Amino acid sequence: MVAPEIKPEIKINEDILNRIFFITERIVAFDGLADVFEHIVKTAVQLTRAEAATIRVFDIDSGKLEIVKGWGLSNGFLSQPPIALGEGITGMVVLEEKPFSTVNVTKVGRCVHKELAKLEGIKAVMSVPLKTRECAIGCITVYRKKAEAFTEHDMLLLNIFAAQASETVEKARAIGELKNQAIYDSLTGLYNKKFLLQVFETEIKLSLRHGYETGIMFLDIDDFKKFNDTNGHLFGDKLLSDFAGVLKGHSRKTDIAGRFGGEEFIIIAPHTGKNGALRVANKLREVVSKHKFTGRNKDVRITFSAGISSFPEDGTDSIELLKKADDAMYVSKKAGKNCVTKWTNKI
Repeated sequence: MVAPEIKPEIKINEDILNRIFFITERIVAFDGLADVFEHIVKTAVQLTRAEAATIRVFDIDSGKLEIVKGWGLSNGFLSQPPIALGEGITGMVVLEEKPFSTVNVTKVGRCVHKELAKLEGIKAVMSVPLKTRECAIGCITVYRKKAEAFTEHDMLLLNIFAAQASETVEKARAIGELKNQAIYDSLTGLYNKKFLLQVFETEIKLSLRHGYETGIMFLDIDDFKKFNDTNGHLFGDKLLSDFAGVLKGHSRKTDIAGRFGGEEFIIIAPHTGKNGALRVANKLREVVSKHKFTGRNKDVRITFSAGISSFPEDGTDSIELLKKADDAMYVSKKAGKNCVTKWTNKI
């Protein structure tokens, strides 16, 4: 990190520097980006003796800068719409990667929300970019409700802090991605096999403690290999992703869905016995069979086969219950596919 040049007349004491670097040291203690953003705005206010602060970050989906956190401001001010790069004061700060300061923002022609600023009673404003090695990802803006200019000392402090804040935001995002990879299947967005098995173990313990049933549905898309051979792997991946979307969209809120591997999926249904799980699986089967999935040259219809087991009727061990649901699913395959089978001792 390259720190801003410190002029001889501007002195930064050790206590202030320690407070600035504290945010980076605490990264492991933050509970996600929301916690990071809250710490950033509060610290920015303290460092600059401001009365309020916001942090805007570029959103890749909207392509605009959105306020992700604010402090000391009304909900009306914080709910202002996202702005484009180069738009207004903060948009200019991010686009040009240069700080900005004014003693009275309501008299600045570039300000696009003068009326909001007047309603909020805002006068002095200072904004600095959140810069990474490649570009600015957003900005920190601090506000005063009186025409008291921010000093060069304030600007220097906020610039040093913004450099640390940018690094912290990047680290928090990276940690969030790693956590997602540990929990979710990257293709479908459902729980991955490892995490799903952990959830299943926990659900069995809860079922045992509170005395309720839990159903297990083991789903396998019919003729998936044939679809892949005909349409190619890219469309095969899209089919898996779209299939997962149908499952999520039509499962109950209490159901827990995950990808077990390949074209195999599992749904855990707490507070649901075997017959209840059968009804849920058949409802999903009907929805899937009517859904139009995308093939290489045309829309296609698909089906799935499923097997059902339940706790505690079919056992108390997660591996045993999954195997029984899997065995029941293969009975469905042998019966002609596109059907659901409950596990029994006769299988």
